[in-house]
Amino acid sequence: MAAILLFALLLSLTGCGHDEYAESDMLPAYLVSVTAGEANGSGILYQKDQHWLYVLTAAHVVSGMEPGGQAALRFRDGWEISANNISASATTDIALIRVPLDEIPDEREESYQCVESDKDSFDRLLIGDACTAVGLARDGGELRYEGTILDPWIYMDDYGQYMLWAEGKVQPGMSGGGLLDAEGRLAGILSGGSEDGELAAVPLSLILQFMLECTQ
Repeated sequence: MAAILLFALLLSLTGCGHDEYAESDMLPAYLVSVTAGEANGSGILYQKDQHWLYVLTAAHVVSGMEPGGQAALRFRDGWEISANNISASATTDIALIRVPLDEIPDEREESYQCVESDKDSFDRLLIGDACTAVGLARDGGELRYEGTILDPWIYMDDYGQYMLWAEGKVQPGMSGGGLLDAEGRLAGILSGGSEDGELAAVPLSLILQFMLECTQ
């Protein structure tokens, strides 16, 4: 297995597979761009409750922010908001950005849909299953790559923990984007990649544990 490297803040990851760079005019409703200081990455609308919209991204996207700094989020329709309620995991490359729902106009909130996820479906992932990595380029266009899972749960020395391993190549802007299963459900958050065409994502099981810690 080739070493999986954690890329610098200004880089982010592309997804699994050998497809060419692809953009779409209509971005997925769950995909946002995240700008934190000099770093630019992607984010996934994960869930919301009565008070907050919860956005997941990679911790290394927001790690360079000044204390008390704000991350700028740009949604699919171009609307932007800044947020400073951010929690980053101390043990894995995942961060949570909380956006107050009362600061999002009602007509916009209706069009912002959270990604689907299912723990049982994640637990059934197998080597060779199809996957898709999605994120945003620096110019705001969608990056989407099709491919296959190399291992849904493998210990990686580079991270010191278990990760989801898949085919992948690197494009700027996709760190913090989503790795989706064949049905479009979230399987992981994109974290790092290698020159050998592989990527690592924080698996859904660790995301669920992190969310439980953040929302208790």
